[in-house]
Amino acid sequence: MLATAIICLAAGTVVMLAWYLFFLRFNRRKAVEVVRRIEAALAGKGQVLGVRWLSASLFQVRLRLRTSVFQRPLLTVQLAPREMPLKWLARCWDERQDVLTFESDLDFPPGFELIVQNHRWVGRTSQKYSADPKQWRIQRTTPAIITSRRDWQPELTMMVNALLSSRERPFLTLCFRRSSPQFVATVPLQSISSGAADSPNVFDALRELATGASRSRL
Repeated sequence: MLATAIICLAAGTVVMLAWYLFFLRFNRRKAVEVVRRIEAALAGKGQVLGVRWLSASLFQVRLRLRTSVFQRPLLTVQLAPREMPLKWLARCWDERQDVLTFESDLDFPPGFELIVQNHRWVGRTSQKYSADPKQWRIQRTTPAIITSRRDWQPELTMMVNALLSSRERPFLTLCFRRSSPQFVATVPLQSISSGAADSPNVFDALRELATGASRSRL
């Protein structure tokens, strides 16, 4: 009985180790692809300086950008933790996707603090409605802003207008603050374009928003 338990334990250890090493290598190959997409999306307006792994599924990419708006830019890429089966299953259950977080200081710190979270909900009011989205009748509403501020700075109006003009950009979160890092944005990893001329470029959208926040101090 003891020998059987030892054999099962050893076999399980070997399987888990093989699983970990396989997906560790998988994430390394995926990271190479991600870095290539980042370089293509930069479209000659910057370059990748290096990659630093923080864990088996989390790494940082140091950048050098030609624009003077961003100071010490850094990208953090969170891949699905495939090397850890339980964490991976939990992530799949929550339908969380791979994300990229861009953070940087600005040439001029913003004169305000703003955190924007992009939430989308889809619901059905009755079982009689079709589950096919093509059969739905959609009505667009005007944007709503919920704030805890008692006063509303003019700079915030400018930034909200800039965000609305970039509403098709797949930002998950945006953060402007006076302390470092002064600008933080998180987007789905799949939103990083291949650099094609007709594809939206998330880095251009980030630069436009950061420029608007920086100019608010002028």
